[in-house]
Amino acid sequence: MQNLGTLPLWTLWVEWSEVTNSKEDTEALYQRSLHAVAPAESVTMKEKYLDWAYRSGGYKKVRRVFTSLHESRPLSLDFFRKMIEIEKEQESCKMLHLREYYERALREFGSADSDLWLEYIKEELSHPQGKPENSASIHWRAMKMLQEDQVEDFISKYTLLQTGHI
Repeated sequence: MQNLGTLPLWTLWVEWSEVTNSKEDTEALYQRSLHAVAPAESVTMKEKYLDWAYRSGGYKKVRRVFTSLHESRPLSLDFFRKMIEIEKEQESCKMLHLREYYERALREFGSADSDLWLEYIKEELSHPQGKPENSASIHWRAMKMLQEDQVEDFISKYTLLQTGHI
């Protein structure tokens, strides 16, 4: 049964569990919380779960948690951004993984967030394994996918990016 408004209780419970219980018990509690809170509130629990997985189990653990959750809607842009940041922190940051995270985030939020497209383009241009030639196709896709009110903002910022001002 999903209860709207139970998020504060679940948050307190998992925070308490992180300090007092085993990793296994805490993980089980996180998984239970995802089904117990209302879908809109599960977004927050997914972000907290991702963060805890990284803190308690490292990179391999957080990748497993991300993989288990990335198709479980609703999701938040912060969920994907957190995974992108975690990947960038790795000594051997893989552009292949970054592309996967950006592409998944764009499927969910690409019509409404011009900054996400620009971040992806910047990554392709600056990452050692990036492919600058991909930036043209990313730009084209952004122009097709962004909502009308986002296109002008994207064009302005993309121009600034090309001229080295951002």
